[in-house]
Amino acid sequence: MSLGKGAQVRYSMKNKMSVPVFLEEVLRQVEKPGRYLGGEWNERRKNPLEVKAKVALVFPDLYEIGMSYLGQKILYSVLNDHPDILAERVFAPWKDFEQKLRGSNIPLYSLENKIPLFQFDLLGFSLLYELNYSNILTILDLGHVPFLSSQRTLEFPLVIAGGPAAFNPEPLASIFDLFLVGDGEEAFLEIIERFMELKKDFKEKTEVLRELAKIKGVYVPFFYLPYSQPKSFLLAVKPTEGAPAKIEKRVLFSFHRSPFPEKIVVPNIQIVFDRVAVEVARGCPQKCRFCQATSLYFPYRIKSPSFVIQKMLRSLRLTGYEDASLSSLSISDYPYLDQTVKFLMEEFRKEKISLSLSSLRPKGLSSEVAKSIIKVRKTGFTLVPEAGTERLRRVINKNLKDEEIWEASENAFSQGWRMLKLYFMVGLPTEKDEDLEGMVTLIKEIFAVGEKILKSPPTINISLSSFIPKPHTPFQWLSMEKEEILWEKQKFIRSCLRRYPSIKLKGHPVKNSILECVFSRGDRRLAGPLLEAWKRGARFDSWKDEFNFSLWEEAFESENLDYRNYLAPLDKEAILPWDHIETGIKKSHLLEELDKALHEESSLSCLNTKCGVCQGCHFWPRLEREFAEKIKIKPKRISPLGDKREDIFRYQAFYSKLHEARFFSHLDLINCIQRAFRRAGIRVSSSEGFHPKMLISYIPALPLGMEGKAECLEFKSQYLFSEKQFLTRVNKHVTSGLKFLRLRKVENSEPLLNEDLKIMVYSVNLESQEIRGALETIRKEKNYFSSADNFKVAQELVDEFLSERDESIEGIFLDREQGKLFLYLRCSPQKSPRPRDIVEKVFGIRNPVFLMAREKIFFANEEIPIDREK
Repeated sequence: MSLGKGAQVRYSMKNKMSVPVFLEEVLRQVEKPGRYLGGEWNERRKNPLEVKAKVALVFPDLYEIGMSYLGQKILYSVLNDHPDILAERVFAPWKDFEQKLRGSNIPLYSLENKIPLFQFDLLGFSLLYELNYSNILTILDLGHVPFLSSQRTLEFPLVIAGGPAAFNPEPLASIFDLFLVGDGEEAFLEIIERFMELKKDFKEKTEVLRELAKIKGVYVPFFYLPYSQPKSFLLAVKPTEGAPAKIEKRVLFSFHRSPFPEKIVVPNIQIVFDRVAVEVARGCPQKCRFCQATSLYFPYRIKSPSFVIQKMLRSLRLTGYEDASLSSLSISDYPYLDQTVKFLMEEFRKEKISLSLSSLRPKGLSSEVAKSIIKVRKTGFTLVPEAGTERLRRVINKNLKDEEIWEASENAFSQGWRMLKLYFMVGLPTEKDEDLEGMVTLIKEIFAVGEKILKSPPTINISLSSFIPKPHTPFQWLSMEKEEILWEKQKFIRSCLRRYPSIKLKGHPVKNSILECVFSRGDRRLAGPLLEAWKRGARFDSWKDEFNFSLWEEAFESENLDYRNYLAPLDKEAILPWDHIETGIKKSHLLEELDKALHEESSLSCLNTKCGVCQGCHFWPRLEREFAEKIKIKPKRISPLGDKREDIFRYQAFYSKLHEARFFSHLDLINCIQRAFRRAGIRVSSSEGFHPKMLISYIPALPLGMEGKAECLEFKSQYLFSEKQFLTRVNKHVTSGLKFLRLRKVENSEPLLNEDLKIMVYSVNLESQEIRGALETIRKEKNYFSSADNFKVAQELVDEFLSERDESIEGIFLDREQGKLFLYLRCSPQKSPRPRDIVEKVFGIRNPVFLMAREKIFFANEEIPIDREK
């Protein structure tokens, strides 16, 4: 089915609450249709006809990954706050959805207005990870946008990229029109506004790109030529006339005053980091020599504690989330961490909201922080030693002593944590056998600390990855260790810990790391293997079960390129493919740090040295280091519904789950309802213990795809409110497809919800194309149905099925007037046949849930009106 330009836009603006007809059949056949629906709480949907620029924010991985990315949330808010800009989200489709789109000739579209990619003015890709590169091609191809910049005129969207992987843009130079290097909050707006002006004045894309190249932080590969050099296998690039020799990254120096989203989109399905996250700092003051992020996000900048707390509390009110986190590359270095955590936890405790912190340096896990966080529930703690010995930690400039790691572990275990996560690397520069043995010893000692305190074995999850010499780090000139050696090191660590069942080691696949290294240090020649590997089927290379290195080996071979050259050491005098991209850290400083590493010398962090002494960057004269601030905020809470009493009340709430809500799993439905209750101020009683949960019970779950017209849940609350109050408040806060219909206050003497259920009524739409087709087939196959209409055929099939009647079936009846078949099924503690199985057996249709609905439920004290004559 082909859709003309504008068709999706007009349809979605007219039918905001429905699943578009052209997607209905496709969504029925994929694993997680909720990924492709949109319509989430806080979604920003503008009329495409009323804006000057349409921008797609594209994340080249699954919805669950992309929706967890804070950068997209920030840009989504910043762009949509501009009255003339529409920004919508696009994610990489899983393979099943890709196949269905191709088979139906439906272009990949944005979630909000279902706009196909080729209709946007700009496509902005977030490049976080090199192993997502093959997904970029899938997205462009499905969006009907040519792969190469040279193939796209101004009739197509401008295709741009930003993010950490953009700091070596050369492997993707032929694909993207331009790269934005650095912070995007101000720069992306500047690019969009300038591009829309230029399109009015210029007809040639080259002229438009030449003007855009004048914007600070913008790199246009078209104006740079690759060339060979004597000192390296790698191709370097040089500017053509008029292009800047260096691209200086954009830095948001006013970071502490920059906008940050409060009203973030709340997904309808569970994502990886499903919580409110507030960025407390950008950059990292530590100088870990393996860490690319130190340079890419440099300089270190912070938000004030009042800003952080205000954003956090407002966002929790606007989203209904029950979990929150403080985000930073080095959360331990945030100077206001203790007081911020303490203030937040005093508020969170009242609302049963948990707080988690991103990975901690052991020095950051003080007993005060630990005590504050556990006031609601224990979230996981992650410590990042990276190396097993103090010697090797000096080499990588991870300034940690073993005693500090033990102390942090002891703090966690003493506060009741039973699980710790630890990050380590193998293959680090100068690594020796004793460093691996030291890693094993350190893990065992942490285990012993936990076992002594807890009086039982703690759970320790070890993440073990391979060192990659990344661009813009002091180690960028070094080689990556050989594959077989890295495998042997992982094998050694695993064997040493085998007798500890509660120590679980997850080793990152070495071949994935090899490909990551190739593309992170690559040049323009890699575009060929990328295109070839994609044609051979490369998709989702960051996913262990999907990664197929043989496809890449074949692709490199077809391009007469040896990928091992990209893993080799680099001459310090060579021009590197990324040298024209400036992070602000001087190359001379990186060389000094490399020399210190090889001499096992550590360096002070940016917080512990004066910029005038170090002078390792170009930014130091402009850096602000101190903020004299006290927390000045009076939290505003959602006013709870009803009057608080000493008693606990029971309520039964009836609701419908229709349209797009059919595509939610039961777990997703629970999350949607609980977050709606939180947004609405409906205080539900919670369980006790370290992981408090709302005390809500549900009737048996609907299968994904089946509508529910009279669903029911039961909850307890200390607040007394009326049905009218409840329905008015809650229906303002539920997501599309859900609606509450009735509320009943339940006496304590009445049975519990699922003990009181008697009958559940399901319907099947006999007018659906699938049922009609099945009945036509059966009528033709069986001669005695030759003179019967479809309704009579259905009746005969039902009678035949009921001849071997199951005791759990109260009755199956047809209603000619409504064109439906109704199933009345008894609720029994014993296993009863699933309604879908009955329909499947009667009509011979596989997985008919999308043709069905749960119409009604009956309790034990209710009469069941059944009209058997219809």
